Amino acid sequence: MKEIFIQCYRVLKKTGSLYLHCDWHASHYLKIELDKTFKRKNFRNEIVWRRHNAHNDTKQGAKSFGKIHDVILFYTKTGKYTWNPMYEPYPNEYVKKYYNHVEPTTNRLYALGDLSGPGGRTKGNPRYKFLGITRYWRYGEKTMKRLYREGRIIQRRKGTVPLLKRYLDEMKGIMLQDVWNDIVSVQLSRKENVGYPTQKPLKLLERIIQISSNEKEIVLDPMCGSGSILVASHNLGRYFIGIDSNPQAVRIAKKRIKSRAILKPKMVYPVLSIN
Repeated sequence: MKEIFIQCYRVLKKTGSLYLHCDWHASHYLKIELDKTFKRKNFRNEIVWRRHNAHNDTKQGAKSFGKIHDVILFYTKTGKYTWNPMYEPYPNEYVKKYYNHVEPTTNRLYALGDLSGPGGRTKGNPRYKFLGITRYWRYGEKTMKRLYREGRIIQRRKGTVPLLKRYLDEMKGIMLQDVWNDIVSVQLSRKENVGYPTQKPLKLLERIIQISSNEKEIVLDPMCGSGSILVASHNLGRYFIGIDSNPQAVRIAKKRIKSRAILKPKMVYPVLSIN
């Protein structure tokens, strides 16, 4: 495994990322080796993927908590890596709590946000008088006046700090966090299943590919198994290289890729190989 990490680091672009999927048996050992190869400063996240619902192994003699998650270790080669952030919708509870104001004319939901400049003078925020209040503000005076004319800033009472309207339909949502519990395993859903024991769901891999690469870039999987990451790369317009030492895995992956090559025959498909 150490040699694989070294070779991955060698061929990875400066803007590239590495994701390593593992379970509780060896994740801590693998992280130590990755820290050595990619350097600790380039460790970005330990992603927890909840792949199963709650289950009970007590009847099989287990004396431990139910194991329902795997770990995905996320490293980059440098600090200048490709990053296309993804967002999730706000939970209903969050919307009810914060976006509890309604625009009378449009019925748009909005929250009221602080206009104070975070950090004040040390962060370079401008200080001036606005609606009778002098302090450090988040925006420049020209922008504040424009937002006020547009009805985006309100002052509830004279002498109180003005507040900014943040409309729900303009917000991207909550940036994706490091616990992923919205994607179930292939083994549980039975979808996409090709009979390979460690097959991963396409949605999981497509998420990773979208975040850390752009169209027409190359995705490498040195242990491609059933070829799910190659299929996900194809779906998102990326080129791909797959390698596996298991002849059965190579046959399954090639079959899956061929079925999609019919749809886009002009795309380039690097040959899968047996290591």
